[in-house]
Amino acid sequence: MNKRYVAEFIGTFMIVFAPVMLSATARGTGGDGTLLSAALISGFPVLAMIYALGPISAAHFNPAVTLSFAVAKRFPWKHVAPYWVCQFLGGIAAAGLVALLVGSGAGTHVPANPSNVIRNVGTEISISFLLMLVIISVATDKRVSSAVPALAIGFTVVVGVLIGGPITGGSMNPARSFGPALFAGGAALSNYWLYFVATPIGAVLAALAYEAIRIDNEAAVGAPNELLEALQSIEHP
Repeated sequence: MNKRYVAEFIGTFMIVFAPVMLSATARGTGGDGTLLSAALISGFPVLAMIYALGPISAAHFNPAVTLSFAVAKRFPWKHVAPYWVCQFLGGIAAAGLVALLVGSGAGTHVPANPSNVIRNVGTEISISFLLMLVIISVATDKRVSSAVPALAIGFTVVVGVLIGGPITGGSMNPARSFGPALFAGGAALSNYWLYFVATPIGAVLAALAYEAIRIDNEAAVGAPNELLEALQSIEHP
């Protein structure tokens, strides 16, 4: 099990490090700071890490995703907290490395208009719903080719950032937002509640919605499936 936790730490580290480092270089050394580049650098590392580490931990890399799998009964609750710890530590380590290399304050998520709470919460719920709907559909159906989830999820992250970027930064991941906010402080930290609250709500709603419309439960699996099966075999011998 420890290998799964390490995989979650590494995967989360990489998907946080890439966009935060790009943001830092765009700010200080003339790197690409466009919305499209931010979307691509957010989605492509997710794609790569799913291919690299998905067979080990099912590649959650996101506390909202782990929570949603557990709520949908596709992941054991006893492993939720350890996954969260590794994910948040991965995000903190990534932001810390960028702060050490380039300086703190880069890659933070701060709403364009913090006072427009309804728009901000609605945006994060919506894009998180979209992301989790894709994740649970491609990750918990054994009929889906192993080549599909990384592509589908990675490009959905790109879409989510393109949609939500101008409004909230397009987080969809509490661990992605927390590390940079912790090192930047100020507005990033005071507005972190948005990503801690709205993102899990959207993700959990998506997981429940998909389970409600799932047609062939015989094809449904856990994420990772062998972990769920092992736990169920112990609980129901």
